[in-house]
Amino acid sequence: MLFNSYIFMLAFFPVFLIVFFAVRKASYDDPKMRELCKALVAAFSLLFYAPFGWRNLLALVMSIVVNGVLAWILVRHTEKVVLRKEEGLKGADESAFVNGTAALTPGRILLGAAVTVNVIWLLAFKFNGIFFPVAVSFYTFNQISYLVDLYRGEIPVSGETAGNGNGFDLLGYLSYILFFPKLLQGPLMRYSEFDEEFEKALDACVDYEVLLRSLYLFSMGLFKKVILADTFGKAVNWGFDNIPTLGSLEAVLVAAFYSFQLYFDFSGYCDMAAGVCKMMGFELPLNFNSPYKAENIIDFWKRWHITLTKFFTKYIYIPLGGNRKGMARMYTNLMIVFLVSGLWHGNGWTFIIWGVLHGALYVVTRMLKDHPLPVPRAIKVIMTFIYVTLAWVFFRAANVRDALLLIGRMFTGGRKPIASALSSCFMLDELWYVIKVTPIMKLSFAWDICLWLFVAFAAAVVFFAPNAIERARRDRIGVKTTLLTGLLLVWSVVSFAGVSTFLYMNF
Repeated sequence: MLFNSYIFMLAFFPVFLIVFFAVRKASYDDPKMRELCKALVAAFSLLFYAPFGWRNLLALVMSIVVNGVLAWILVRHTEKVVLRKEEGLKGADESAFVNGTAALTPGRILLGAAVTVNVIWLLAFKFNGIFFPVAVSFYTFNQISYLVDLYRGEIPVSGETAGNGNGFDLLGYLSYILFFPKLLQGPLMRYSEFDEEFEKALDACVDYEVLLRSLYLFSMGLFKKVILADTFGKAVNWGFDNIPTLGSLEAVLVAAFYSFQLYFDFSGYCDMAAGVCKMMGFELPLNFNSPYKAENIIDFWKRWHITLTKFFTKYIYIPLGGNRKGMARMYTNLMIVFLVSGLWHGNGWTFIIWGVLHGALYVVTRMLKDHPLPVPRAIKVIMTFIYVTLAWVFFRAANVRDALLLIGRMFTGGRKPIASALSSCFMLDELWYVIKVTPIMKLSFAWDICLWLFVAFAAAVVFFAPNAIERARRDRIGVKTTLLTGLLLVWSVVSFAGVSTFLYMNF
């Protein structure tokens, strides 16, 4: 199920919110109802995922069953280690658990096997070329995070804390993995972060201003996805299907359009997910923070898919040694992280090249961080955007040849007018009808005006406007914001017939 669908907007989420509020209210007087809230979230999340088909659902359930068993085994092991510590007994595995030593102990072997199972599971789907489950990368990374944190003692395992007799909080685990607002595209959260926010949500009361601000945020995200991202997507599809015929301007525009499509697609999802959670009283971690305002590649990765960067830092970069073993090792570790990031997004050479391009510039930027160039910030932002956009070409292209051909057409395509097929991608009926009845229609560039309106609006948003979460937090809730919310919702909903799935669901 997608956020940008009739079934979610008109049935699933209203029903979920009503039931959730009712059960939460009952839990104020009966603490046992808090467990029912977790079960409710898990059940509705499975219902949310089910429309993607039985194969996707089966893969998700199998992942949960296998990792649930692995987590239970880890819990039993860590309970024994804790017991030995309380009894004053010493053992190699206790040292590994308490002090985080690198000794090869039964616990570390068990964790290594559990992580390996998940990595093999993910790679098997990525490279079999037959079936790739929706959101498998995201929920598999959440499984790995849960298992590692469980072993490190960062998740309570005692029966008293977990609320059951065996030390494994099954409902907590299920609600964490399945939580539908973050299931498809993140953000990636550690269990401790999720549990803290979930407890806050269960203690919250219905606040109508919070609901209005959340709906305001959701409407902006929905507009980004349905009107902006999907419109740019149509132009991108046409451009990549016609690379050999593109003129220089068209090639530049197609590359820029893909940058805008990715931005509004992912940003829109993050805004909608955050809006849904805020209605529940749950605060998702910031995952997208105006990345095209970045003045260098390091700044970019502090803004784009923030939680994925943190995941790679904690579970790959630091275990590899981070920056603790010399500069050469640090730069090597950074390149490994970006290569893994490339392979996480896809299994072709295009994704490897994309990872190398980002990793190489990241390393160079780190090398020069103590010797910044005296360049105005605006120039830095533009140059970073151009570099990221060229790297995105490999991200989108079917193969390396197409990516190089598109980049080459930017310089060899010659001067030619924008194809009407490209311009027509932006001729939304609600805009084009207005232009047709005005004198603008008589101008020579009338056919391209919708295209340039989209470009101008997109550039204004990504380079100058505050992000949607900031606006939803600070804008005064009144007539203007209410009308804007209604306009964006209605415009988006009536356009649902032509919407596409979210891009990051394919990774």
